[in-house]
Amino acid sequence: MVIGTTSLATVKTLSRCQGQGRPRHGITTLRRDDDPSRLGMGGCPRQGCRGGAELDTLGSAHRCRPPGAALSGYGRRGEVVMSKFARGGGRRKATAAGLVISGMVISASVAPVTAHAAVPAFPDNITIFPDRDFVSIDGFAEHAGEQVTIEVQRPHVGLIGSATGRMATADSIAAGNPAIEVNHPGGLCWGAGGGLQVTPDIRAGDIVSVKFGGTVAADATTLDVGVTGGALTTPTTLVIQGRLGPEVDPTFLEHRIIEPALRNTDVARRDVRAVPGPLANAPKGGYSSGVQVAADGSFTATYEFLSDKTAAVAAEGLYTVTTWQDQDADGNTQGVTISEFGEVGGPGMGGCPAGAVQQGPVSPTGVVVRAEGDATSVSWTPPRQTPGAAPILGYTVRAVDRLSRNGVQGEIGVRVNDPDATSVILPGSVEGKRIEVRSFGEAGESWPPALPGDTVSGDFTPPTVTARPAGGVYTADTLVTLTADEPGSEIYYTLDGSDPLEAGTTGPAATLYTGPFELKAADGPRTVRFVAFDPAGNASQARLEKYTFGTTRAPGAPQSVTAQGSNASATVRWTAPEDPGSSPVTGYEITATPDSGAPVTTTAGASASSLLLTGLRNDTKYTVTIVAVNAVGRGASSAPVEVIPAVPAVDKLAITLAKWKAGDLRLEGTGSIPGASLTLRVGGPDGPVFASNVIVQPAAAGAVNGTWSLRLRTGLGTVQNPSPVYISSSKGGVLDKVTLPNG
Repeated sequence: MVIGTTSLATVKTLSRCQGQGRPRHGITTLRRDDDPSRLGMGGCPRQGCRGGAELDTLGSAHRCRPPGAALSGYGRRGEVVMSKFARGGGRRKATAAGLVISGMVISASVAPVTAHAAVPAFPDNITIFPDRDFVSIDGFAEHAGEQVTIEVQRPHVGLIGSATGRMATADSIAAGNPAIEVNHPGGLCWGAGGGLQVTPDIRAGDIVSVKFGGTVAADATTLDVGVTGGALTTPTTLVIQGRLGPEVDPTFLEHRIIEPALRNTDVARRDVRAVPGPLANAPKGGYSSGVQVAADGSFTATYEFLSDKTAAVAAEGLYTVTTWQDQDADGNTQGVTISEFGEVGGPGMGGCPAGAVQQGPVSPTGVVVRAEGDATSVSWTPPRQTPGAAPILGYTVRAVDRLSRNGVQGEIGVRVNDPDATSVILPGSVEGKRIEVRSFGEAGESWPPALPGDTVSGDFTPPTVTARPAGGVYTADTLVTLTADEPGSEIYYTLDGSDPLEAGTTGPAATLYTGPFELKAADGPRTVRFVAFDPAGNASQARLEKYTFGTTRAPGAPQSVTAQGSNASATVRWTAPEDPGSSPVTGYEITATPDSGAPVTTTAGASASSLLLTGLRNDTKYTVTIVAVNAVGRGASSAPVEVIPAVPAVDKLAITLAKWKAGDLRLEGTGSIPGASLTLRVGGPDGPVFASNVIVQPAAAGAVNGTWSLRLRTGLGTVQNPSPVYISSSKGGVLDKVTLPNG
């Protein structure tokens, strides 16, 4: 078949050269009389990249990089993944009618591929690796450092994957590094930023878009291209087969074999390439190659090597085929798809979500359970299944016993073989059972199951359960009430101390709590164990309360009683009795009895351990006792202690030396109570403090009073005369209007 009639005098070929590390894939012209030896691989001039930049010819794309710059974006075989890919060229045969590709004659002047309106324009680009579910974004320098969302949409399905992260810095983008990558080491996981928690299985036709602030900046369509197999047909000939979808321009094509071991062969580089056209020698020698495209879209890439050793090494390499949606006037290729034969999809690094095919069905939501006569109605909302996952085939509805018997829980249930079903009727009552609804498909059942009132995420907070009154000693029949803090909870209990979660076959089964129950004193002591289940099926911790019935008993005597007297009062301290009696201590009575006259009595709360007892007479001896009180009555009295309240002695102060001169203050005196602390103020009792914590020292041998002294010098205290000085003692003594003569 012939497409177009205009002859070609030139064939567009790829220029992979650039200056200063900025990608530029231009158009060079190869005329019939051009000497191929003047060109490098793919039509690059042999002088290479401008400005000292080095030509990257590794991986499935091409770009120049600054001198000494590291290679970036390594794939699974060590290839350099480049997003600014451009079509290969320089080895096609020009004919009078155009370029011959296996029976087709294509005129580049009349059969251009129409660019998609949203395909990014150079230097921005989107490169899609569908076999690895990997996307690389280049350029978009005006959005450096911004938040970006990468989405994968499938026509007639909708969103199947997304990731949100932050673009690289402007410097990194200018250096030729990817702006952001998804599902590739160093990049984002699919689902990052709160998107669908699934690694999408990217296929032909899926659209990858780049969004900033919710607005699509550009997108690219995954093209239908791939390698189907390859083999050595002779010791030196390697033939690779592949396919092109009908939307792929057969001139927008390059096949490549990546194998680092080729560096040690006569190829002397890590990859070999083939572009549409008959066999042609590689510009740098070492092999010849060409690609023939058939009318049905299949293609054959043929490589002829100089030795069988080189051919065998190449046969072990990674087979890739690259195509693109658009190519601008400078030869920049945009919207690139790179298929890698034998690569496996799914999460590209640890911690990324599984692919849809590895994920089971999603549980339904909005489960509601209603009693309808002798039956039970269960309804639910069908889930939105993960895009790309196996379809939901139906639902299972189970009523599971909340309690187990010897580790076994009974259940009844039904299977609904209708993915659109929203309700089912269970026969009989489901009292004492938990309703669980799951969706099922070829991959199994969903987990966790949906529960009444739950969303898929579920309620995992256990309830709290309490008993009133608490366990203790009782003399009469006692009514016990069990309460859970979550409405709708069910409580189960036993009265023999057995575990309500695992009642033994020889003991009584746990009882569903329906209201307060009575413990009979005649039945003797009881150990009540109980547990609550909230509507989501979460179990509380099993609680235990012991109830004893017998003779009532008042508390024992409080311990370690002390009393310290002060002015018309005494501070009393104690510890709780060792024996609280048959019920908890509810308080204390403290009594101070004088040798003559009426006793003074006061009370304290159950948690008290000290009390200031007031209303006492000074200089009178009191005997202090304490009794503890509970519901039965007053307990035994504590051992008595004695105390004599008194007015505290007042310190008597005197001055023996007082003088001041510029920069030197001296005060000395006596005090009747050693250890007293003196405070000195300027002017009077409300004046500013200029010295404190001056301690009265013990009296010397033969002396009646202790002594104290204060000396302040320049830099250590006041430098002005503080007269008059007011001196007060912590023991009550006062000296007022002390003057400091100059001297």
